[in-house]
Amino acid sequence: MNEFTECSPENKNELFNLRHSSLRTAFERGFGILKSRFRSIDGKSFWYYETQVDVVLACCIIHNHIMRIDPYDFFMEEIYSKSEPIRQTINLS
Repeated sequence: MNEFTECSPENKNELFNLRHSSLRTAFERGFGILKSRFRSIDGKSFWYYETQVDVVLACCIIHNHIMRIDPYDFFMEEIYSKSEPIRQTINLS
């Protein structure tokens, strides 16, 4: 990502790498939020794989429900104040 801070991507490969990196950052941030909120998914799990999938899905549903009820949740304010700014997508002509 550092190579695109001052100039835009010059070809399709660079644009792909920029968007891939941005998407990966967004996913990592999302899982970081879930792991911060639900400590049961933060460490090494003792559940079977199928159960782990169900637990992560349940955590996503509970998180979305909380955000629907109280979008200004104190927990989210703390996380968003620490996070890096969201990057804008650069279009390649």
